[in-house]
Amino acid sequence: MAKDQRRGETNDRLLAAATDVFADVGYRAATLREICRRSDANIAAVNYHFRDKEQLYTAVLEHAVTAAADGLAELTPKETILPEEKLRHFIQHLIRSLLGADRPVQLLRLIAHEMVEPTPALDLAVEKAARPVSNILVAIVAKLLGPAAEATAVRDCVESIMAQCSSYHHSEAIIRRLHHLDVHDPATIEQLAEHVYRFSLGGVRAIAAGCRAKCNLLAGTQ
Repeated sequence: MAKDQRRGETNDRLLAAATDVFADVGYRAATLREICRRSDANIAAVNYHFRDKEQLYTAVLEHAVTAAADGLAELTPKETILPEEKLRHFIQHLIRSLLGADRPVQLLRLIAHEMVEPTPALDLAVEKAARPVSNILVAIVAKLLGPAAEATAVRDCVESIMAQCSSYHHSEAIIRRLHHLDVHDPATIEQLAEHVYRFSLGGVRAIAAGCRAKCNLLAGTQ
């Protein structure tokens, strides 16, 4: 086997193993020892290909953004369906990606860790991953709230929905102990997705009603 080919294979193994480890436990809890064990490589290989843990993590994020392009596209619902169904679609896909057995979109899990434990690569994670996902949900929520809603109302609804979805991922250990709930069980995933959808839709509708009432009140005083 050619030397360049061996180097390329080692690079790919390290990147794949690091993606899994960082997605599983986050940047801070991840160790190069575990990454090397899973990739059948050594610390010297990490230093050669990526220099250090921080550069390896940056490479993982950049690779995950590219690999997740199709998965992120699936978050965007069809324009032909109602806004309520767009919200359901978004929440279902996000929670399935965070908790599902195959967890097809590793990028979303990396973002979930960044939400609670920001890393030196936070700006990259925000611009390349978090912002595109957030923009999809912003468009959905803005449509549901209607023209009377201020930007702050849209923002707060978006953050509330994202927090609900990600909490089952980064609070898994506590949820398991408090409620004896396996958040990775397929039936549980669907139940959680439907709950978050119904809870979120109810909240958005209540805020939309408040925005309309406020708008009407202001119009009546003019």
